[in-house]
Amino acid sequence: MRITNRMMVNNMLLGLNRNTQRLNDIYMQMNTLKKIQKPSDDPIIAGRALKFRTNVAELKQYQDNVKQARSWMETTEQALKNMRSILDSMRDRCVQATSDTLTTEEREKIVHELRQLKNQLVLEGNVNYAGRYAFTGFKTDTKLIYDEKDSSRTFQLDLNYAKEDIENIKMSELEFTRIRLPYGNIDVGTTVQVEDGGVLTALTVVEKESTDLPTAIDSGDGPYDLPPAGTVYVLRDSGEVIFNPLDLPDTLTNIEISFQKTNFIEGDLRPEHYYACTDITDPTNPIDYVPSYDEMKYEVSTNSKITVNTLGNSIITPELMQDIDELIRYVETYDKRMEEIEAGLRPKTDEISLGRIFDSMIGKFDNHMATLSTQHADLGSRMKRLEFIENRLSSDEVNFTELMSANEDADLEEVYTQFSIQQSVYLSSLMATSRIIQPTLVDFIR
Repeated sequence: MRITNRMMVNNMLLGLNRNTQRLNDIYMQMNTLKKIQKPSDDPIIAGRALKFRTNVAELKQYQDNVKQARSWMETTEQALKNMRSILDSMRDRCVQATSDTLTTEEREKIVHELRQLKNQLVLEGNVNYAGRYAFTGFKTDTKLIYDEKDSSRTFQLDLNYAKEDIENIKMSELEFTRIRLPYGNIDVGTTVQVEDGGVLTALTVVEKESTDLPTAIDSGDGPYDLPPAGTVYVLRDSGEVIFNPLDLPDTLTNIEISFQKTNFIEGDLRPEHYYACTDITDPTNPIDYVPSYDEMKYEVSTNSKITVNTLGNSIITPELMQDIDELIRYVETYDKRMEEIEAGLRPKTDEISLGRIFDSMIGKFDNHMATLSTQHADLGSRMKRLEFIENRLSSDEVNFTELMSANEDADLEEVYTQFSIQQSVYLSSLMATSRIIQPTLVDFIR
């Protein structure tokens, strides 16, 4: 085959271009410290790089979720610790006040302390994280407890009670059976129905105030007197419903009490977080609510979520607030009640023993603190799990980062060696080319 000058020139240019391209590829590896510059350089490395980078990005997002979850839980945990301290302080006041020899000044001091502690309990129940209330489930824009008076809304509540919700109360010589509604100062128009064996019976409701005085000492129509069978006394100011035991047989299956509440005050629980209720402020456009049992879950790993919130309606219960309010009411009205008894304005059966009331409150606070401890323990276990997840994510990030580096990053020493070799090859090709193309037409003319 005849080799022409054009063929030689083309081959020389092709060889130079190839050597230049290889030299440039190695230079780019030295410049970027990456094995490839575009997917076509090595599709296998490119595919692995995309997978590893996706894994690392996911891990970073999970770590951000873990940080936010931990911050939310820490806010909740501090609030629970404060609530525990508040209940401990209230219990201590009850222990100190179990003696009936308290002076008026001492009782006033106890009432003041209890009010302040309750106000702080309201603040803890309304704690917020980054502008969102921590104890209200998905309703993060609504407080758990009213912290100011609200007379603008009216709620209709239809509450069902079981046999075990009935309390038997003894005050001096008087024993009575009651159910405490979650609110005091309720509106007029309460209805009470009892269900026994599937038969629903409406009881006659007589609405009173706990401060009502009987018209005569022996008339038996005081607020805490035994109502006649088929009748209940509803004490609107304290939210108590007094029953005749004859209306509560052992076979009783349900008690339905329907009432309305308008004038909410500071410390009242917001009903939309606790009960199935209806806002009837605008009768033409009623708004129904269901109690909040929402779990806010953060995704902290692949197909793995953790609940970050604790519901306040399982910690600050209606029973807790009722017990605190009742204790304050008993202490506040003690002097007046005893003066009226001594003056013959109240029956002897209205006499109460503050020592016994404070003593009974100790056990109630123990129960409330046990409920709080259960919720605190549940939060602690979730925080411990979150700690393990955080450690694993940190370890996985290191592992995937190393794999990504091994897949993408160039070995500088190896690349430099290749660069030196390729540089020599390129220089050699230039020298060979200069020798081959040295004879020209001018040389032949000479």
